Amino acid sequence: MSRAIDLLNGRIYFSAPAGFNDPFELSAKVNISSSPLLSALSQKERDEVLRIFRLRPPTALSEDWKEKVGILCLSEDPANILMWSHYANNHSGICIGFDTDHKPFSSAHLVSYSDERPAAEFNSDPEKLLTRVLLTKSKHWSYEREWRSIKRTIESDELNFYYGSFESDPARLDEIANTIEENGGPGLYNFEKEALRSIFLGAKITSNHRKQLVQAARLACPQAKIFQMELDHNYFWLNRKRLK
Repeated sequence: MSRAIDLLNGRIYFSAPAGFNDPFELSAKVNISSSPLLSALSQKERDEVLRIFRLRPPTALSEDWKEKVGILCLSEDPANILMWSHYANNHSGICIGFDTDHKPFSSAHLVSYSDERPAAEFNSDPEKLLTRVLLTKSKHWSYEREWRSIKRTIESDELNFYYGSFESDPARLDEIANTIEENGGPGLYNFEKEALRSIFLGAKITSNHRKQLVQAARLACPQAKIFQMELDHNYFWLNRKRLK
């Protein structure tokens, strides 16, 4: 309930992927064959290195790094039965619809789904690397129709670099300030409450929780439309009923 009230008051949590329920999360491997260092080896040495790394390929991201990146997971579909079962306390929670013109939702990237685990190439384009490592999941999860907004941790040495860049080029202030503001790792972040467009109450929500949430929503975000999700009487799907 407290997490739901936080959302209605413009606060949202970015989670560290180390705690996600997908065991393959952020487990992209490094494609060692694209390393420029191999060019300095003989063919025999090269074959041996590749053989070793095929047996146990290194992961692109360390476990420590997985603790330092914050990810907000979003879905296109507010009526997906499995999503309600897995992420909304078995249909007794809520689902929030956001206006994607507002931050941080405007920076979300579409997740792609694949049968093959992604591989990180040496010297690859940063955007392509982002897609491979952070935005590729197994096809088993395709029902989620997921989008992700990402906030990485900015370490002290990077901050020092930005401070030095600003001192040498004050015109970069807005660019640097935006980079720092847009990141920060896992944690709770504020967003404009105008971004709240709809609230869906679970089909099995208790009457007490429903009353509390409706009251809180009408005070905090009166512009948001409120819907009650209901089990269809004839088909395996959820219907939404607008509350007055």
